[in-house]
Amino acid sequence: MRSTPAPGAPRRRAVGRAAAALLLALGPVAGPAAAAADTAADEPPPPLPQVFEFKGERQACSQMGTDIVEQEPWTRAALGLDRAHRLSTGSGTEIALLAPELDATGPALDGVVEGGGATDCLGHGTFVAGVVAGRAVEDSGALGVAPGAALSFLPAGDPNTGITPPGQLAARITEATAAGADVILVSTAAWENSTALDEAVTAAAAAGTLVVAPATVNTVRGPLAGYPGQHPEALSVAAHDPEGAPVVASPVLRMDGELVRVDVLAPGDLTAGPGPGGGHVIGAGSGVAAAFAAGTAALLAAKEPDLTPEEMRQRLMSTAYPSPSGSRDPVGGGGRVDPVAALTTGPAGEASHAAGDRFVPDPSPLGALDALPTWAVIGGGTLLIVMCVLGAAVFRNGRARGWRPAAPGEPVPTGPVPERVPEPRHG
Repeated sequence: MRSTPAPGAPRRRAVGRAAAALLLALGPVAGPAAAAADTAADEPPPPLPQVFEFKGERQACSQMGTDIVEQEPWTRAALGLDRAHRLSTGSGTEIALLAPELDATGPALDGVVEGGGATDCLGHGTFVAGVVAGRAVEDSGALGVAPGAALSFLPAGDPNTGITPPGQLAARITEATAAGADVILVSTAAWENSTALDEAVTAAAAAGTLVVAPATVNTVRGPLAGYPGQHPEALSVAAHDPEGAPVVASPVLRMDGELVRVDVLAPGDLTAGPGPGGGHVIGAGSGVAAAFAAGTAALLAAKEPDLTPEEMRQRLMSTAYPSPSGSRDPVGGGGRVDPVAALTTGPAGEASHAAGDRFVPDPSPLGALDALPTWAVIGGGTLLIVMCVLGAAVFRNGRARGWRPAAPGEPVPTGPVPERVPEPRHG
């Protein structure tokens, strides 16, 4: 494993990492003998900094990465991107990215993003832009899912906290639809819905635009339903870790007491890629997972431009690597998104895969993506049912007492909570 300095930083060679995060974020490593020799000769670099989906108002901005890692991230092999790019790179498609900020000055995004800026306090918008459409950079193993796609940036959310009101998302989705986007990526979801947001997603689908959004939002009270991901015509995406397990391991209840809908899983834990300034960072969360799914949708839209948004959504769900608990898994949805399978399935829904076995990535430091044992599936399913029944009662009682969720990254209030979450403050 090697790392090269970002522009302006001293060159540093790395073959290992003291922190486990980078080890997991990267792909397969060299053999034990070579690794031992390299480790003895070279000093491991410090851990890569992590970007934020959300943060507290007084919390400092995310740190900029200073190194560019040459080894391929685990996500590139897990998704089979090299094989997928022989079928489609997303060329000819337009992806609209909704995020608080985006620094488009790094080499992977240079000349790629329309409307990008030069700052990104959270780092999240820059990171997901690289995930969805980042270009190849010399001495870097990172590559976007749809490197041939055009990417436009529409600011949505507080650049200091990431909090995004539904009305602002509705306006940006409407704007992106009018501009002719094929795919709209909502990288930071709202935890409240609105009529305007529902109408914006409905209008986007009618215009031929697929909206891809996180299934959940992380808050100090735990994960909450994410909007517009719960709209029936949006692709709702949750995160999985390097072993393929859902990051949010338990079902999440919506305000109406129903379970959060998850359509597919995508990488969203310990993922490495370019951040603000071009140096590599670690990203995580359902917004990152939505970016991987949105890039896959762009690959499909470029290869089969006549597909409707609902046909694209169904294709991604039906070709996903299935969850051990089945397609109705309230945590894993249809399973892990599979770009190669999505691109090699015929219009009628029947598989037309290229010759050979189903793609399986090389072993990672954590081992293969194994299915859960039968006892875990059966026992886990029973536990989920019990949790859902008890959770629904608690949720209804909480609503009767006027409970409302706290803002992500903010302290849990001890007094009465206002009925309406205040609009985020900019500047």
